[in-house]
Amino acid sequence: MKNKNNNELSVFEEEFGLTVNEEGNVVTNSLKVAEYYGKDHADVLKKIRKFIDLIPELGQGNFSETYFTDKWNRKQPMFAMDRQGFSMLVNKFTGDDATIFTYKYTKAFEAMIEELEHRREQSLNTIKALNEKDEKIQRKKMLDSYFGKRKTVTTFKYCGYEEFTNILNLFDEYLLQIREAEDKRVEYDRLVYGLTQNRNSIPSTDKMFMLKTTAYSYYIQEFTKKKGSSDNKSNGQKLRHKNGIISKQAEIINEKDEALNSLENKLNYYEPEDYEWIELKVHPFSHNYMTTAAKDWNTGNPKIVKSEGYYKWQNKFPYQQLPVFEELGIDFSKRVCAWFRFVAKSTFDPTNCSKTALDTICKHYGVDDNKIEMMECKKIDTCKEFWDGKIYVAFRNQ
Repeated sequence: MKNKNNNELSVFEEEFGLTVNEEGNVVTNSLKVAEYYGKDHADVLKKIRKFIDLIPELGQGNFSETYFTDKWNRKQPMFAMDRQGFSMLVNKFTGDDATIFTYKYTKAFEAMIEELEHRREQSLNTIKALNEKDEKIQRKKMLDSYFGKRKTVTTFKYCGYEEFTNILNLFDEYLLQIREAEDKRVEYDRLVYGLTQNRNSIPSTDKMFMLKTTAYSYYIQEFTKKKGSSDNKSNGQKLRHKNGIISKQAEIINEKDEALNSLENKLNYYEPEDYEWIELKVHPFSHNYMTTAAKDWNTGNPKIVKSEGYYKWQNKFPYQQLPVFEELGIDFSKRVCAWFRFVAKSTFDPTNCSKTALDTICKHYGVDDNKIEMMECKKIDTCKEFWDGKIYVAFRNQ
């Protein structure tokens, strides 16, 4: 289609001298008109100049004096003219041939104007489509900066009460991009986890303590119910519809707060969800081999030192698979729980592997492993070779 359109424009130019001027208007020229009608160009120039002498404003748009280069490389005068100027010029040309020529010329003018309008419309549509695509890309980047992976947890953990409704709106919009029901359920879990920590951090001295904790607790409870749901509709819109009711009833539901706190505690201690686990592709190392006996070179007395095997294991530890500290969303100044799951050779006891893993990870983050007040470890599978071993770890504030 593009080549066809270009050929049509070439025909307009070659046969009728039709071009587009700087203002975007279709014009022809006196030289081509004289040639097409079999007129002397000098006579055509005289007729145009007579028009301009009678009506000077014609020289400001309908006819524009310009030049062409003849075969002897000399500049010669000619006039460019729009459709109105052309009509005035050829109106006095008589004879059947002139009538036919005028008909063809007029049709060519109309066809070229129509083609240019079509092209302008296509260009505008293309620009509009590109702008809309760019807006969608920018919008997606903005939503991705709030949600997805561990960002959903962090967003709801630290969002203020004033921006909470707006964050929920954005969360609704983000969910529309997710097709798989399971992926939506994961996002619900992340919201619940982050909002639970947010609610837990509200000081009792806050003037809006009851209102905030009641509203947050309601959403925690509602989104917990949505876990396992495959409904693709936006649940956030239904929940926000009830927000006004929650605010009005805040002063009469104080007795329900204890029950909601109980729900929150359960959420804090349930088995970590899939998104909370950090997968480390390394075989666990038993703390039985973490240390060895050695002789103090100064006193000659025996002492306990870290074993060479443990140092080698630490050097090969996949630190790059650990998220950055900020993405953990864990406050190590408070009580912390840790879960460990191991894929190890059959000879390894999982209870002997958690200490080395915890020591290495806490050292990497620069935190005191004594802050871990509850730790659970299990072997979930066995492997035949060391390179097939894995460690899964999850942290959570109590």
